[in-house]
Amino acid sequence: MTKASMSILSRSDIQQIHDASLRILSEVGVRIESPSVLSLLKQAGAEVDQKKETALLPEKMITDALRTVPKSVRICSRRGIDYTIPDDDIQLISPDGQPPAVWDADTCEKRPSKLKDLIDMVIVCDALPQVGHVWPPVIATDMPADKSSYFEFLATLAYTSKHVQHGAISAEEAAYQVELASAILGSKDGLKKRPIFSDVCTPISPLRYDKGEAEALVVLSRAGVPMVHLSMGIAGAVTPVTVAGTMAVINAENLCGMTLTQIASQGAPSIYSSFSGVMDLRTGVFISGAPEGILMDCAAVEMARHYKLPTCCGGFSNSSRSLAAESGAEGAMTAMSALLTGADMLVGLGGMDRAGMLSTEKIVFDAEIWRWLTRIRDGIQVDAGTLGFDAIKRQGPAGLFMSDPHTAKYLRKELLIPQITGHHDAKRQGYSFDDLVEYSKKRTKEILATHRPQLFTKEETARVGKVAEKHGVLLKNGKHIFEHE
Repeated sequence: MTKASMSILSRSDIQQIHDASLRILSEVGVRIESPSVLSLLKQAGAEVDQKKETALLPEKMITDALRTVPKSVRICSRRGIDYTIPDDDIQLISPDGQPPAVWDADTCEKRPSKLKDLIDMVIVCDALPQVGHVWPPVIATDMPADKSSYFEFLATLAYTSKHVQHGAISAEEAAYQVELASAILGSKDGLKKRPIFSDVCTPISPLRYDKGEAEALVVLSRAGVPMVHLSMGIAGAVTPVTVAGTMAVINAENLCGMTLTQIASQGAPSIYSSFSGVMDLRTGVFISGAPEGILMDCAAVEMARHYKLPTCCGGFSNSSRSLAAESGAEGAMTAMSALLTGADMLVGLGGMDRAGMLSTEKIVFDAEIWRWLTRIRDGIQVDAGTLGFDAIKRQGPAGLFMSDPHTAKYLRKELLIPQITGHHDAKRQGYSFDDLVEYSKKRTKEILATHRPQLFTKEETARVGKVAEKHGVLLKNGKHIFEHE
């Protein structure tokens, strides 16, 4: 059986993008606003100008890094279910990551997100089998602004036992993440062997790393945490208006990020990534879910395959500000394209409003769409059993297969039964009533009422508690933000 797939780049296209990226890095260079990271690059052979905060990366530096970077990455979890991508031939998807707002299904309004919203969403993600890893879904705007990311990371680790993906904006925050995860696993060596979280490093396109991101990358790479080099090209704004020109920048940023991880710690795990799109040149607004953005992310997956690197890219992207047709149509297109191109990890479940807002209910029905898409990807199994000649012969012309033994044998293996769509109440008069939204609201409430995540053990709580207290990640009353066994 061959899985469904798609491809958009020719061999010539890939080579031209690669060559252009090498020229960008060696002739244009990158801006890195960290003296310490620039010094590392200089020691490795880059041409560095400390005053201008720039570095030119020669081709040899890139090719040397490509030789030492791992071609597979372990994605581990607190629950002990670990994967190796791309070796295990799996595709993991997470919720969208950390907008400052939620869409409230009860009031049908956008409002600031709070710690409780984050925890509820993480619990829903923990319960849904379609969710493969969890990015902290929203910002806890009711926590101290300078430490909200610390709260979000700890709360996510506490309320899901799945792999967690996050980001760090400083070396200090990166050290906190390493310390916290090491406390859960018992040691820093334990984290290196089983990284239960990965970290997203996002350069500021085009070709710029701020001090905090660059120094966090070094800390995390040395701790063995997989680094996701998330390029966010925006055609017509921070990258060329052409898809090909934007791809050259996306690829250059990923090659730069991967090289930085190898200079920081040879053999450090790296994941090639893009979550890119276009600007509406009439308004200056980023458009999420546009066809050109889909092409960019899919091309990025193909470039990563060229380098034999694991991949992560955007999934359910859309610009919709409500649970209307736009959110489903754009989300399904973007997710299906990334899935069929072969991305190892995807993000975007529940995202809305150009990744500026999240909906718990949309996480639920995006998970259902994901079930459908993975069924399409899995394709058709053709063999003597599935062809069913004996059943066709038994039933003959004008036969009925509902009671045939062949149907009983293959029903559950072959057919995906919809959990949301297709069950409309024929007696109801109000056709504007949205079954999908109502099902998702009901399912969300059921999960929050019944699902209990795998909480920290007594021993883990003692170790984690010390780290939380050390960094001030506590509620105003001095209590921990998480439950424990």
